[in-house]
Amino acid sequence: MRSVKQKALLFSALFSLAVFASQAAFAQSDPLAGIYSPTRDALTEFAVSVAGSIPKIIAATILLVIGFAAGKIVGRVVTRVTKNILQKTRQQAHDSQILEGLSDKFDSVRLISATIRWFVYLFFIVAAVNAMQFDQLTTALTNLWLWVPNLLAFVLIIVIGSIVVNFVTRWVEHQLLDHHVGSPKFITPVIKAVLYGLVFAIGFTQLGVGESIIPILVSAFSWSIAIAIGAAIAVGLGFALKDIIPASIIGASNQRSLLKVGQKVRIGEITGTVTASQLLYLIVTNEKNESTVIPTKDLMSKTIVLLN
Repeated sequence: MRSVKQKALLFSALFSLAVFASQAAFAQSDPLAGIYSPTRDALTEFAVSVAGSIPKIIAATILLVIGFAAGKIVGRVVTRVTKNILQKTRQQAHDSQILEGLSDKFDSVRLISATIRWFVYLFFIVAAVNAMQFDQLTTALTNLWLWVPNLLAFVLIIVIGSIVVNFVTRWVEHQLLDHHVGSPKFITPVIKAVLYGLVFAIGFTQLGVGESIIPILVSAFSWSIAIAIGAAIAVGLGFALKDIIPASIIGASNQRSLLKVGQKVRIGEITGTVTASQLLYLIVTNEKNESTVIPTKDLMSKTIVLLN
């Protein structure tokens, strides 16, 4: 009996040891499974994500290539068209100096072409980013792309405004030189500064810069232009009245003087008969039936002899 009990105890001990050993083995395999399983799942998910993104990457690459080619083509077309327009403008103006100062400051053709070219680039960049499904970046680039037309409007305003400013200042300079009014060296820079300030003020409104200050500047420039126009009108009237008023006075006195139609006179070196006596001029006809028009203002500086 004792041997049977000993065998039973030995068998139960061996069975317990085997169960414990199997549990220990499973306990040791669980940490390894906990390490390798998440890594395997992450790699699988990454591979699936890359495989799913390949069509998007290909589509974005194709859009970028097309956009680069389209931007180059559009830029060249715009460059040629803009050059032709500026050349026709020079020919129609019959004065190449009107646009002369513009090319010295900046290349307007290249500036316009670059603006439109980048407008095309941004359009395809936005499309490529949208294909990659980057929502926040797509929104930011879309806002930038929608702002480019304002930049183009700013460039066009500056270019056209510069042409107008050069034309106006040169015209004013010629008028001042022809009428000997003031000094063009001082007047034309002031006019040019005022006009350029007005052009840039209008241009910056397209960019949304200083919208609260620009109306004040525009108002100041408007008053400056109004004052300049008023001064120009006053000077012009002064020069006109300088000739008209003396002529009118002498002409009115001639209505009561002896310089009447039919009177033989010698005015300076002109001898003949008065055939017309108007407010601003006299007509004297000589023996050869040659008529001479004498402005009444010139009578103040000529010797008048009445002939019987």
